[in-house]
Amino acid sequence: MLRTNRIRDRRESKYAPAFSTIEPHTHLSRHLTYRPCPVPDRLGTSEQVQFIRIMLRIGTWNTQWSVPSTVRGRIVRDLLADPRCDILCVTEGAANLLPGSGYLVDAGSDWGCPSAKSKKGRRKVLLWSRNPWKNTRVFDERPLGGRFVAATTQTEAGPIDVLGVCIPWSNAHVATCAKDRKRWEEHIQWLAAFKQLPYRDAPGRTVVLGDFNQSIPRRGQNRNAYAALRQAFEGFTIPSAGWLSPARALGIDHIAHTPDLLRMGDIGIWPAQTELGRHLSDHFGVWCDFDDV
Repeated sequence: MLRTNRIRDRRESKYAPAFSTIEPHTHLSRHLTYRPCPVPDRLGTSEQVQFIRIMLRIGTWNTQWSVPSTVRGRIVRDLLADPRCDILCVTEGAANLLPGSGYLVDAGSDWGCPSAKSKKGRRKVLLWSRNPWKNTRVFDERPLGGRFVAATTQTEAGPIDVLGVCIPWSNAHVATCAKDRKRWEEHIQWLAAFKQLPYRDAPGRTVVLGDFNQSIPRRGQNRNAYAALRQAFEGFTIPSAGWLSPARALGIDHIAHTPDLLRMGDIGIWPAQTELGRHLSDHFGVWCDFDDV
């Protein structure tokens, strides 16, 4: 089935000025697929061309433990729903931030911090899809435990393997939690473990998204950590890399994908704060439209 009703004026959204990077009614040819389709004219003989958009919208945002019981959390929840993504990854969040009509898997509640278990509902990684998930895989132990979930969902572009990640930040397990690591050590170990997984060489479409905890290109982070990141994602395209004008910054929440998906249009963002200056998260999130090649 082809979706034909997703082109809409972004001004319909009360939050659009804060996160939309695609101006309404401009460059629509980049977001349309031409497909010849028999449409009878008054004589019932000619063939016309319909404009049909084949699109997959994917987004990710670290919500800094937002909960909908707060004003901040309710704004974050509404913003997450607003672009009508087909697949979402929320890191450092909770299930009730995500749209109710959909399917959810998560990475589990144990990422090596015992105190986190007492905070009910918190997850480092949650994946949401409009369609059911299958072939879910998680890990029980560090460094991937609680910070990685993989599953397959059906989309209009066909089945897609989706990997939700929250790569440890530079000080993970240094002065808190297990307190058994040096700076960047847990991060690099996570990337080494991820690199050994079979998903990079899988024949099907694959998307990896979440909190990478590094900007691309490198901007101040440890050189070894950046080299490990580039090696781990060799062969993936990362459309969220580089300077993102709407955020006026380099991001650390990223979307990576195999070359059999084609990015269409600009990167959209979820803002770190509202236009009035209310804090939403210590990250800005990103979303993007794709088609299959």
